[in-house]
Parts: sequence; C-alpha cells; structure tokens
Amino acid sequence: MQTIEFSRSPNELSCIVGNLFERLEPPCRTCDLRSSTYLVLFGVTHNQNYGRLTIQSDRCVFEGEPGDLAPLLNGPNCPERGRKNG
Repeated sequence: MQTIEFSRSPNELSCIVGNLFERLEPPCRTCDLRSSTYLVLFGVTHNQNYGRLTIQSDRCVFEGEPGDLAPLLNGPNCPERGRKNG
C-alpha cells in the first residue's frame, strides 16, 4: 500500500469515488474516530484491493494500490463517459 495525496473538485471527486470502490465497509478499524474534521471511505476497489480514501477540506489522501487510483486521476476523461443511463 502507498499513500497518494491529491486535490480535485467535488464533481470530479464524486466520479473518482464511484469508480474507485466496488464495495464500502465501515472504516472503524482504520481511522481515528476522535477527529470529525474529515470523511473516511474504506472498502474494496474494483481491482479487488482494499483502499482507504480520506477526504479533508483541502486535499484527499488515498492509501492503497497506486494502480487502483492512477487511471482515475490521470485518464483523459471520466471512465463512465459515454455510458448511457437506463
């Protein structure tokens, strides 16, 4: 596991979260519950690895496999673009 810090707009972050995680789990065992200044998402990525995404006011911190996040940060566009709903 590696730690990657990044910043994205809320709409880009929504896309990243939706495309990063396949399943979310309670983060209780992975975060400091004494702090309420950030949001922690923990679960299984679409590549079947565990990852943790901490969303703070000024940045995001991903802890997990770099290959799970890299295509979402560095791709030319959203992985879901072109897919029609319904």
